[in-house]
Amino acid sequence: MSLYKSLLILFFVLLSNVGKSQSQFERKDLNENIGSTYLTEYKQAEYYFDLVPLENSKYNFHFRYIKSGQIIDLHKENNGDFSGQIVNFIQETKEAKTEYGYNAEPINYVFNKVKIADTCATKIGQYILKEKTNKIPTDSLIPKWNFNWLDCGAIKFKYKLKDKISSGTYTCPQNQNDSIKYVTNIKNLKDTVANILELKASFDDFTNKLPKGASYKIDGWITMYKLSEKQLEWHEKNKPMRDYLKTIKDIIDNYLELELNRLIPNSADLDCFDDYRLTFNKNGRLKNMKVDMGFWERMFDKDYQKCRRILKKAFREIRIDFIDPKYMFYRDLSFGGKEIHITDPTLY
Repeated sequence: MSLYKSLLILFFVLLSNVGKSQSQFERKDLNENIGSTYLTEYKQAEYYFDLVPLENSKYNFHFRYIKSGQIIDLHKENNGDFSGQIVNFIQETKEAKTEYGYNAEPINYVFNKVKIADTCATKIGQYILKEKTNKIPTDSLIPKWNFNWLDCGAIKFKYKLKDKISSGTYTCPQNQNDSIKYVTNIKNLKDTVANILELKASFDDFTNKLPKGASYKIDGWITMYKLSEKQLEWHEKNKPMRDYLKTIKDIIDNYLELELNRLIPNSADLDCFDDYRLTFNKNGRLKNMKVDMGFWERMFDKDYQKCRRILKKAFREIRIDFIDPKYMFYRDLSFGGKEIHITDPTLY
């Protein structure tokens, strides 16, 4: 074989390996007809991640578990062996202009599939069959189930045993009282699967390897941004600035809250509901205030205009001259409860 042909074959082998390395993540664009919001139905999981509906499964035992960022799909082969896979998933977002300003809108699902070791699949399959967890009713049929938790999420179990399909949705299971019937059974199944499959480690490995320079959403509202190499270089270069600003962070936060609530003592009665991003120059003077609202809404929203005037008047009297900020810095301002709150959005 000639040297040229040998090099050509080696090139295609390397190219093939690079292709496999880059394709460890799969993507599927959001489809409005299927549902573009974060997973709420089994048909979404089946469509986006190419999973066979349990109703069409060829296996006599098939178990599917949907939780935040992961799907566990487990079945029993005809020879009696258990096998399955973990699907790790997240939504990739892109900044889009809306009538209220800019917002990170989800555009697709990014996911990977990890084969479950047969020994682990067997342990879980045998546990489910032994405990008969398929007989646990869905949360709406369980007396005294507490649905009043906010931003807590839910998990879903679906089973196929022979020709019988059953499923259950459980809202905020970890916060339910153990005295409620079935709660300990649900928690035990959830924890057993998590421990045997090391689900947290699997999801962390997935997110750590996500492409950089992009933003993602978990559970439809938790935003995660992966810095690009250039951004990481910039972040490292500006470490001395962040280290200095961190030393004066609490002094500035406490001062701003104290002064704003002194100058605007009746903030709870003002009908102010918008959150503001404040930018201060290196001398500690307010440079601008931004709010996530569209141009026309800002023009005609009388409550917003009134609140902005009150804030600007207060900031004319506020002086951060007792300390040297040295650098431009940011704060978030919100009206909540009986007073104004200041938070620092900086990632130190």
